[in-house]
Amino acid sequence: MTAVNYLAPWLLTNLLRERITGRVVTVASEAARHAPSVDAARDLAFTGEYTRRESSVHYGRTKLMAIVFSQGLARRLAGPGGSAVCCDPGFDTTGLGRELPFAGLLEKTLRGLRIGDPRRGAGIITRLATDDTLASGGYYSVRDAQPLDCPKSGRGAEIQRRPWDETARLL
Repeated sequence: MTAVNYLAPWLLTNLLRERITGRVVTVASEAARHAPSVDAARDLAFTGEYTRRESSVHYGRTKLMAIVFSQGLARRLAGPGGSAVCCDPGFDTTGLGRELPFAGLLEKTLRGLRIGDPRRGAGIITRLATDDTLASGGYYSVRDAQPLDCPKSGRGAEIQRRPWDETARLL
């Protein structure tokens, strides 16, 4: 989960950072609000197993790290050229969690009720990639690109610098 939600985007973006001339869009989640803190040394080194319940907490941590990454990247790209934003694409029925015992029934029910259409989440990502009026460093909602505050546990330049430095050291 950490590799997909944080490390892969961090590594790809960092490898291309000198060539970035457009906008980097990071997909986060409001699940980040449930993460009590960002501790890159702990979270990047975690290799243990976790239960289904713990996976939700870990998911929130990785999405908080994604927000912290995006906002830190925006500072690093400040000036002409590149910019960075992130978003909460909302609840989308994409098959994530399909290993859960009730997932098939839940997905069928949600689709029947027209809840969680992935095209809605894709819409905010596309808008963020193309709408220059949305400020670099912002965190935006799927609901009309309304600005969201970074969760309190991830706010501030120093809090956002530490995971970047730890990730660079690790990789």
